Amino acid sequence: MATIYVDPSAAGPGDGSLSHPFTAWTSVVWSPGNTYLQKRGTTYAGVFRLGASGTREQRITIGAYAGADGSDDPSRPRPVILLPGSPVTPRDGASIAVYGQERDFITYRNLDIRNPRLPEASDVAIVWLGNGCIVENVALTSNCAGIHVYEKRDVAITGCALDVVSCSAQFANHGILVAGATAIDDIRIVGNAVVHRGGGSPVSYGIRCEAYRRELPLTRLVVAGNRVTPPQGVTYSTNRDAVGIYLVNGLAAQLDRNTVTGMLSGIRISSGDRNRVTNNNCSTNMNFGIHVTGFATSFLIEANTCNYNGGTASPTFWGRGIQMSGAAGPGAVSGHTIRRNTCMFNYNYGGPLDNGSEGVGIGLDEGVLRCAVLSNHLAFNEGNGIQMYGGRPGTRPDTGGHTISGNVLNTNCTHAVLDRRSGGSAPSPFYAHIQLAYIYGSPTFITSNLMVGPTRGGIHLDSTSSNVTVRNNVYWGTPSPLAAAGQGEVEAAGSTSLTRGEKQQA
Repeated sequence: MATIYVDPSAAGPGDGSLSHPFTAWTSVVWSPGNTYLQKRGTTYAGVFRLGASGTREQRITIGAYAGADGSDDPSRPRPVILLPGSPVTPRDGASIAVYGQERDFITYRNLDIRNPRLPEASDVAIVWLGNGCIVENVALTSNCAGIHVYEKRDVAITGCALDVVSCSAQFANHGILVAGATAIDDIRIVGNAVVHRGGGSPVSYGIRCEAYRRELPLTRLVVAGNRVTPPQGVTYSTNRDAVGIYLVNGLAAQLDRNTVTGMLSGIRISSGDRNRVTNNNCSTNMNFGIHVTGFATSFLIEANTCNYNGGTASPTFWGRGIQMSGAAGPGAVSGHTIRRNTCMFNYNYGGPLDNGSEGVGIGLDEGVLRCAVLSNHLAFNEGNGIQMYGGRPGTRPDTGGHTISGNVLNTNCTHAVLDRRSGGSAPSPFYAHIQLAYIYGSPTFITSNLMVGPTRGGIHLDSTSSNVTVRNNVYWGTPSPLAAAGQGEVEAAGSTSLTRGEKQQA
């Protein structure tokens, strides 16, 4: 095992030793177990071909050095590797590695890798990783895509800065892509910053993790502490279909402490089982903070902040903090625990297709089943704090089984208007903190919630819903539940309706 040195500013071709470093990466002979270091503060411009894999016992490490003794100094600029652009194709060295030529057990550390002129096409990434690779504290810049992991295992991407998503109108590339139709296991994407510059008319993602086959889900996936945003000073991505973090078919995946702003949706999950979506900040996105669709069961969605989503930048008529949609079929989205989240100031779209039902804090839509919505803070949303819609009548045999308990709802549904984009001023017909429509079948319980503020109604339960028990809720400045004609009181027992003065005395 040897350490090989590269200093593009040195005199002569060199031999790779510390005293006589190579001046170009094309001089390097790759061998498992070796460490290859470029001097900090230097720029290498040219082809970079990673010509061998490491092994689990003898990794190849590519990194930086600073001192005359070969030591490193993280305070100095990373060494730059500037790759050739068009018309050179990626297979000629315009990318560090490409599909079909991935190298295993490589560590990339403390580098600045750039190619602002990659040939435009789908899936033209600046780095394709093999099994067992680590990318750590690396800056990547490109005009197409960043890091791709296709049908690989045991990969870690940590602490990187990726300014890589900027596509022409024809293509949509991604900052980090993990995908494939075989078993993909133990992928860790932690503490990275992805700048989404927009471009492209198709959907584009900051971080995309997708198992193509439901029977082979992504296992041991961790996506934590990442940040996906437009460039500094830009509120929304110019690609109005861009999604911050996208997960398809994860099994017990962990999405934790991520921050996403300025995308169509902050986090979107399509299918999967037992995923944990916790402590994320998905605010100021065009549609949804967190969006769950497909065939998704038993998620924990906890302690997320989803504020200021929706509004006139959205290309659609939605706008919600947390949205669960069962449109894929009966029972497709079921068994979720949604607790201790904050969803505030989410906006109604105000377009001609909007019926006033948007700007919702938490939405259980299109026949979502058996969810527990517990101890959330839902305030100042233009739509309902919690909205449950079972879908068109007769399309679902069961749309109930929910427990809605311990939530604090403050001043929801008070200032949404219809057709805002065309100057409309008619108020939304929705007027309750909690709204139910077509919720029936398994028993649903709405208990022990606190409803505060000038919202015109506490709980709206109309004749399309049944087998719903509403009790032990507290209404402070908000009218008691609104029952449909012929249903009678929906509060079976124990409700409390207080004026502000009575609340102060209680």
